[in-house]
Amino acid sequence: MSVRDDAEEFAASLRQLKDRTGRSYGSLARQLDMNASTLHRYCAGEGVPQDFAPVERLATFCGATPQERLELHRLWLSAVAAR
Repeated sequence: MSVRDDAEEFAASLRQLKDRTGRSYGSLARQLDMNASTLHRYCAGEGVPQDFAPVERLATFCGATPQERLELHRLWLSAVAAR
């Protein structure tokens, strides 16, 4: 898998987590203490967080399993490398 594919898969994984909640970007962003447009950019693959903390908060809020968190971290590392 290419680094770019990992970046796209990272965004898709974030969207899946977001969709689990059934919440809007705005509602979820308020829970995560972040801007809704920033969360949307991450989920759309238009941006990658500089650190893993916001991804970890999203994963925790959405009930991600340890395996899902590990995969998210791997994908995040590849997405950061693709920037």
